[in-house]
Formats: sequence, C-alpha cells, structure tokens
Amino acid sequence: MRTTIEAVYRVVTPLFCAGADPQGRPELRPSGFKGVLRYWWRALAWAECGADLEAIRKLEDELFGSAGGGQSRVSMSLATGSDPPTLSAGSALTVSSTSRSVVGEGARYLGYGVMEAFASKNKNTKAGQLTRACLRTPFDFTVRMRGRDLTDRQSASLRDALTALGTLGGMGAKSRKGYGSLALRSLRVNGVERWHAPQSVSGLRTAIAKLQRNGVAAVLPEFTALSARTRHVLLSSGKKEPLELLNLVGRELIRFRSWGRNGKILGNIESERNFKDDHDLMKDALKGVRAAKHPRRIAFGLPHQQVGPSDSLLDRRASPLFIHIHDCDGTPAAVLSFLPARFLPEGRSDISVGRSKIPQTPEEKLYRPIHNFLDRLSDPRKRKERFMHVETLP
Repeated sequence: MRTTIEAVYRVVTPLFCAGADPQGRPELRPSGFKGVLRYWWRALAWAECGADLEAIRKLEDELFGSAGGGQSRVSMSLATGSDPPTLSAGSALTVSSTSRSVVGEGARYLGYGVMEAFASKNKNTKAGQLTRACLRTPFDFTVRMRGRDLTDRQSASLRDALTALGTLGGMGAKSRKGYGSLALRSLRVNGVERWHAPQSVSGLRTAIAKLQRNGVAAVLPEFTALSARTRHVLLSSGKKEPLELLNLVGRELIRFRSWGRNGKILGNIESERNFKDDHDLMKDALKGVRAAKHPRRIAFGLPHQQVGPSDSLLDRRASPLFIHIHDCDGTPAAVLSFLPARFLPEGRSDISVGRSKIPQTPEEKLYRPIHNFLDRLSDPRKRKERFMHVETLP
C-alpha cells in the first residue's frame, strides 16, 4: 500500500545551505531536508517511545532505513517553483531584498559565523558582510514523499515531524539562531489536507501545543527532544520584515547575556552585567589563573573562548534554545523553544576552563539562565525590546 504526503514550506529567513560544492552556490537539497526531518522525528519519538532508546532506533531504522536495517520505506523529492535568488559571500545582508538597510546588531549577533557582526578596518569588512553565500527569501518549496507499506503510527509520526520542522525549526547553518526558518504552509496526506496554516500568533501557539509531549516527565531526555520540560515563548512586534523581528530577539539576548565593550552594548547602552561572575572568571583564565567553576552561560552552548568540553572527542554542544521565525499570513512571529536534555554525555561531562577541568553543574541548575531569559521575554516589566504580542506554552 502506498501513502503519498505533500508538504509546502516557506523559507522565511536567509538559508545558509551548502551545495555539492561547499564553497560554491548554496543549494536546497533533498538530503539536507531529510536530515533535519529525521532530527525532528527523533525529537518527537523520545516521549512517544517512553524514553526507550532501543525502541527509537528500531522504529527509525524501519522507517528511514539504515546500513544494517534495510531500505527506507520513504522516498522523497523536493521542488521549487524557480531557482531562489542567491546572495554571495562578501555581500551585505539587508533587511529585505528591496531594502538597502543592513540587518541590525541583534540579527548580526545571531548570525555570528556566517556574517560580520561589526565593521573592521583591519579586515576591511563591513557590518553584516556575509562570510558565506545564502539563499535569499522568501520563497516556497514542495516536498513530495511516497511511503511504502506504512503503518498508521509511521504515517502519523511523519506528519508530526513535518509539522514540528515547519513550526519550530529550520535548515542550514545558524538554523537554531533563526536563520533558514521553514514555515509549513500546507500538508496533504493521500490528497487530503491535514494542516491549516495559522493566521496569528495565537493560532501558531495552538498548532505547537498539539506537538507537546508530556510523557516520562521525571526523565531528562538523553538527546534534544520534546518532553514535559519543553518551553515555548511566541513573540510578535510591529515589524513587517522577518529579519527585523529576528533583530529584536537578538537585541534582547544581547541585553541579557552580553558584557559588551567597556560596559556598553548596542552602541551606547549600559550593559546589564547579569553575568559579572562569568566575565571575571574569563579574565582570570586569560591570565592563567586556575578556575574553581565554569561560566554559567555555557547553558547556551559550547564552545566559548577558553571554554569547552574537556573530553577530546567532544568539540561542541549546540544550544538547547531554538529560534524560529514563522510567517503568519504575512506577519512574522518568533518562536523560542527550549528543549532541555542531558547537556553532555554521562561520564564525559567535565568542562575545560582555561587550564582547569571543572565538573559540570547538574542540569537543573545549569539551565537556570535559559529559564531566566524566557521568563524575561514573558514579563513586560523585564523585557526591553518592543514586542507587542507574547504567548507562552505550557
């Protein structure tokens, strides 16, 4: 028996995706999409399988195939109406394709690694100058899938994964920071429409709530996954361009976590200095002073300067805080999703701080800065940027 699934996505923010030539023209490829789809399938499977890792592996192998488990039951093709426009490395990223205004400090902060955050005379670079090419937005693409002998459970798991990707995630470099955000526009299974694109932030919240997984509440996931501990904050503003909204999110994060330069951030704003202990700790580490603890801001991911996993086989830990920009009937909305999980593998969780090796703080305390940031966004008395509509889940 054949199952057909057709999903249409809108790429809302610039997509940094490598093609056949990593240094050449960026390309939207089925293999890249399948990779992120499997990622969100696993994120949902944790609770669905009752935290049983062996059951998750078995179900994933049966559905998507594996070297030892046979061929995938799902084939996939991907099509765009026309070739998306490309913005080459060396160009400045502007707020939109019709604007000459370079993206703001917050958007550049979140794009660190694919663009220059500040102008530099020494490097002869400009603020917002891309260090790698991207696909310009917005544009739509269609994913067509054919399933072979799918069970009802397998078909439902694919639908949910396609929905999670299209409401919480994205593709390409910096996708956890809001770039390459994919907004699900439509979803058909065997010709029947199974998705109605939300027209508002409240509608988007309702759609995300259907994905919430509340099983195994007492267990912290072994990998990044939706669970009873997951939190979402949804934001909108008067801004009409997705990169303008992403800039506001980035500015709020800078206000919360950045020490700044000479105590100043975002031009000439006094830093809040919420992490003075981290700042002093790193100053001492640079002087060769042995550390007695690790920075609190590692909750947002590793490595930092002079800070990383002490295990030589671990080079990084991606942030558990996801930023997704959605298109709600032409109005951008931001979805910030916190998916807490075990921070580093058991038995390999020491943190290297300069020359010191520090035991990792237990996750319940480690993740407190992320909770504080989400609490800040939810409280109009605490947040500083102008967000007009805020919804939370749960």
